[in-house]
Amino acid sequence: MQLNIPDEVIQNELASNITFIVLKEIEKRSSLLTKTVELPPYPNKSQVKEILRIGDDKLSGWISKGLKIQQWSEQDIRIERTELQRFLKETFEI
Repeated sequence: MQLNIPDEVIQNELASNITFIVLKEIEKRSSLLTKTVELPPYPNKSQVKEILRIGDDKLSGWISKGLKIQQWSEQDIRIERTELQRFLKETFEI
């Protein structure tokens, strides 16, 4: 049995799916930027992960992409809130 589907139907469905995915990604990235306001001026890594609801791998990835950190002591790594906001704006171009 062979089923013929007009190209217009496939194009419309594909365009709709792509639009949905893009809008969800923009919403997620915008939400990250908005949540940074809830952070203290110099949060530690745990506070950043908790408030932004991200994992250690994602934060480590951001650091490897250029997010600047501050080493306050051997065990205390901080991230300036304005630096995080700058990084998210520039990296994700929200």
